[in-house]
Amino acid sequence: MLLSNLKSSRYGRVAALAVPLFVLVCLFFFTWDPQPGRSLPRQPTPQPTPDAVPAPKADSKASQNTIPTSRPVSSAPSGDVVGGAISGISDKVWQSAKTTHLSDDQHDWIDSWLAKNPSFRYELLTDTSAVTFVRTHYAMRPDIIEVFETLPIPILRADLLRYLLVLAEGGIWSDLDVTCDTPVADWVPAEYKDDKIEMIVGLEFDFEWRGEGTQVASQFCNWVFAAPPSSRVLQVVVDAVVAKIKEIAALNRVPIQDLTLEMLPIDVVDVTGPKIMTIAVLDSLHQLLGRTVDDRDFHAIKKPKLIGDVLIMPGVAFAAAQNGYPQDQGNALVTHHYAGSWKEADAEAKEKKKQKQNGGA
Repeated sequence: MLLSNLKSSRYGRVAALAVPLFVLVCLFFFTWDPQPGRSLPRQPTPQPTPDAVPAPKADSKASQNTIPTSRPVSSAPSGDVVGGAISGISDKVWQSAKTTHLSDDQHDWIDSWLAKNPSFRYELLTDTSAVTFVRTHYAMRPDIIEVFETLPIPILRADLLRYLLVLAEGGIWSDLDVTCDTPVADWVPAEYKDDKIEMIVGLEFDFEWRGEGTQVASQFCNWVFAAPPSSRVLQVVVDAVVAKIKEIAALNRVPIQDLTLEMLPIDVVDVTGPKIMTIAVLDSLHQLLGRTVDDRDFHAIKKPKLIGDVLIMPGVAFAAAQNGYPQDQGNALVTHHYAGSWKEADAEAKEKKKQKQNGGA
C-alpha cells in the first residue's frame, strides 16, 4: 500500500510537470515563424498565363506610372451591376491601351470617371489581355477571333475591340482621352428611364438631310457610347466592321494579316470608326422599325431622343467642342481632349497613297 502511494505520488508529480511543458512546446511549434516580421504564411504567387497581364504592384504615378487593369473602388459591389445607373446597362467603364504605362493626363482622365461614378467598376485592357478577352468571349464566332487576332493595323483593332468589349459584357466605352463631366446616372432623361435602351450614342457631327439616295450626313462619335450586354444594335455594328475588313482584304487580294493603311480604299472612319458605326446603328433601326432612319430623325435635337431602342444624345453631350459648344442643348456629359495618336499614322498613309497614285516614289 505504501509502495502504491509512492508510485502514484511520483507519477502525479511527473504528470503535473509534463502537461504544462507539452503545452509550451505546442505553442512554440504553431507560432514559430522561420521568417521574422510576418505573421501569416505567404501565399503562392500566381503565375500569369501567356495571355494574361499581371497588374502592377501599386496604383501610383510614382511607381512607373502604371495603372492596374482593374480598379473597383471601395464602394463598388462585387460583379457588374446591370440596371444600376442606366436600366439594363452594366455599371462599368471600359478602356484600352497598348500597355498599363500611362501618362499623368491619362491617369487624371480615368480618375474623372471613378470620381463621378464611385459605384462603377473599371477595366483597362492591354494589347495582350484583349486577345484573351476576345478568345474567351467569342469562342462561338471564330470569324471575329480571326479578324481581331490577324488585323495588323492598330487603329482598326482598337475600334473593333471597343465594340467587342461592350457587346460581350455591356457598360460604357470611353477613349483614354475623355473625361466624365456628368454622372452616368444623370445621362438618361426621366421620360426614358423605364424604356429598353440597346445603345446610347452622341452626335459628333449634326448635319441636315442631304436628300434621297445620299449617305447619312451626321455622324455619331465612337469615343464614348453605352450598351447592355448582347446589344442587338452593337451586334449589327460588329458584323458590319468584320465584313468590311474582309471585303477590303479581298479587294487587295491579300490575307487580313497583310493589310496596310495605304490599302484602305476609304477613310478609317468608314472601315471601323464612327462612320461605319453610325450607318450600322441606323441599319439596325431600319431592321427594327421597318423604315429608313436618317438625319431627319435627329438633326438639331435639343435633348436626348429615343428612336426605337437607340438613345441619341444632342451634339453637346459627347462632342461639345465639335459642335461649337451649343448653349441650348443642356450640359456636356463628357469632354474629349483629342489626344489620340492614330491620326498621324492615318495622315502618313494617305500621303503615301497619294504619292503612289501620282507616280511618286
